[in-house]
Amino acid sequence: GVISVRNPSKSVSLLCLECVIGLIVAVSNILIVVILVMGARRLMKNHFYIVLSNLIVFTSLKGFVELAFILPYYIKQIDNAQQQVISSKTHLEKIYFSKPYEKFIFNVSVLADYGVLFFSVLIAINRYLAVARPSSVQDESRSFSIKTGLSCGIVWCFSAIIPLLYYFLDCQYIFNAQLHVYYNQCFNADDGLMILLYCLIYLSYACALAVLALYCLIFIFLRRKRKRATNIDTSSKATSSQLKLLRQSVVVFVLYAASIGVTFAISYVPKDGVDAVDLVFVENLLNLSIAAVYPICFLAMSGEMKK
Repeated sequence: GVISVRNPSKSVSLLCLECVIGLIVAVSNILIVVILVMGARRLMKNHFYIVLSNLIVFTSLKGFVELAFILPYYIKQIDNAQQQVISSKTHLEKIYFSKPYEKFIFNVSVLADYGVLFFSVLIAINRYLAVARPSSVQDESRSFSIKTGLSCGIVWCFSAIIPLLYYFLDCQYIFNAQLHVYYNQCFNADDGLMILLYCLIYLSYACALAVLALYCLIFIFLRRKRKRATNIDTSSKATSSQLKLLRQSVVVFVLYAASIGVTFAISYVPKDGVDAVDLVFVENLLNLSIAAVYPICFLAMSGEMKK
C-alpha cells in the first residue's frame, strides 16, 4: 500500500469506503480458508487449485497490509490525540508506528507483491497448458502432482528471497513529515545494490507485460477453438468453462497490473508538495480489491469445481 496525508474534509468518507472493502476482504478470505480446509481432498485433485490456493495466501497478505497498516494509519491521522510528536532541530516529525513494525509491514508487503506476481505467472502458464496441452493439466499422476508442488515451492523461494534481501539492506517505510508521505528507504544499500533493487522493480513490470501477452494468446487460441466447435458437445462446454476460468484470472491480474501502473505513476509525482492523495487512494483500493476479488472468483467457480 501507499500512504499520504489526506484532506480532513474528505478523509472520513474515503476511510469509510476503505473500511467497507476491508470488511469484504476479511469475510471473503475467511470463507475461502474454510472452503480450502473442508474441501482440500477434493479440490487438490485439480492442480490449478493447488496453484490458486498458494496465490490466495499472497493476496490475503496484501489485504493484511492494508488492514494492519494503511487503515490504522488513516484512523490515527484523524484522531490527532493518538499521534506522538517528537521534536527535532529542523521540524516536528509525527510517528504513527514503531520502527520495527514499519520494517515488518514493509517486508510483508514486498513478500505479498512478488508472491502475487510470481504465482500470477504460474497461473498464466497453467492456463496456457490447459488450452495447448489439456492432457498435461488433467494428469492426476503422482509425478505431475510432485512437479506442481515443486513449482509452487520454487515460486515461494523466489518470493521469499526478495524480502530477505530488503531486510538485510535495512529497508523499511519511513514517514516524511515535510512531504506528508510514507516512502521506502534502504539504509545499508550502496550504489551497486541500489541498481540491483531497481532491476527487481523493473522485473515486476516485465513479468506483468509477459503475463498480459500470454493471456492475450490464450484468449485468441480459445476463441478460435470455440469457433471450430459447431455443436454443443463436451469439447465446446470445456472451452466455455476454460474461458470463464480464464476471465476470472485475468480480472485479478489486470487489477494487479493497474496497481503496478499507479505505483509507477506515483513515483514520478514531483516531491515538492504536489498532492497525490487521489492516486494513493486508487492504489489502496486496488490492493484491497485484489485481496477481495480472487476469493470471490474462487467461490464463483462452482462449475469448474464439480469436474
